[in-house]
Amino acid sequence: MTKKTSFTSRLTGIKQLMQTHHVDALVITNNLDQYYLLNFFFYPEETVLLIVADTVFCFTRDLYVEPLRRECPELEVIGCENRVKAAVEKLKKLQIKRAGFDAAKESYMTGKLMQTAGLKELPSLISQLRKEKDADEIKRMRASNRIAYLAYEYVRPRIKTGMTETEVAVMLEQFMRAQGASAVSFLTIVGFGENAANPHHETSMRKLKNNEAILMDYGCIYQGYCSDITRCWWHGKNEPEEYTKVWKIVDKARRAGIKALKPGVATKDIDATARGIIAQAGYGDYFTHRTGHGVGMDIHEEPFNSADSKDILQVGNVVTVEPGIYLPGKFGVRLEDTLAVTEKGSVILTRK
Repeated sequence: MTKKTSFTSRLTGIKQLMQTHHVDALVITNNLDQYYLLNFFFYPEETVLLIVADTVFCFTRDLYVEPLRRECPELEVIGCENRVKAAVEKLKKLQIKRAGFDAAKESYMTGKLMQTAGLKELPSLISQLRKEKDADEIKRMRASNRIAYLAYEYVRPRIKTGMTETEVAVMLEQFMRAQGASAVSFLTIVGFGENAANPHHETSMRKLKNNEAILMDYGCIYQGYCSDITRCWWHGKNEPEEYTKVWKIVDKARRAGIKALKPGVATKDIDATARGIIAQAGYGDYFTHRTGHGVGMDIHEEPFNSADSKDILQVGNVVTVEPGIYLPGKFGVRLEDTLAVTEKGSVILTRK
């Protein structure tokens, strides 16, 4: 899909949702929503997009004016400083009465300004479109997750007793950057021993001892899209029976969750499937988070594989399956893959 074709297709999708919500104009301030439409990256608060009929006005910093006019000739590009105010003034000049903005992603002050100007609070329209990835997005996410998987294969045999969690994290990140990643998806988690029992442990200078657990949860951003993977194993030759037992239970839950992924299935059922296996094994109280989440330009986005979710899986959704068991003071095991939902089920993206 070419950049122009992508822009046209996604703009059409946005306009259809605008029509459903009875607005003639839409203000977009979220930088990732802007990237979704334009395939041009801005940092937060640098740009405001205004969609009116077939025209997309882009109020941005002066440094972006020339690159945007060259790369996105479909836009009406205006360089200015007070970009929200400029968008509101453009609406007044065009005499647009029915305009809206994404209330969930807007700051309080900017939201109040737009509300005072008569703009309507809307749900996250572009998030609805971003839930279902097209072929180009799946291709990018496959590449991103492949890089993450290859990092695991590269790093695991190079981890030695005495290395710190931070040293392992740096090794992962350096490998992914060398493969073309632009950044990490989130702060890399490396936990040794009892630190692996904290699902969101902050990687530290703690050194690896012989015969203890290792947990690595990490990912990268490649061509704008995130990857997410978790791998766990025992470091040393004397693996305790309890660790082996827990690892196998978690892996069974992971495989069952993956098998259940298919279009039309409620995401809460994915959570129930994986959670049920862990609970039946007697470790239900030690599985302390949802089974998974959507992944895309954000590391956490809709849909969510959780007990309270109302989402139904659709073709093009990309989600994680990541059950875990965490035994405080001992170790934790979480096994996570990222998958794309297909017409026949799902395909694992975190592979070679």
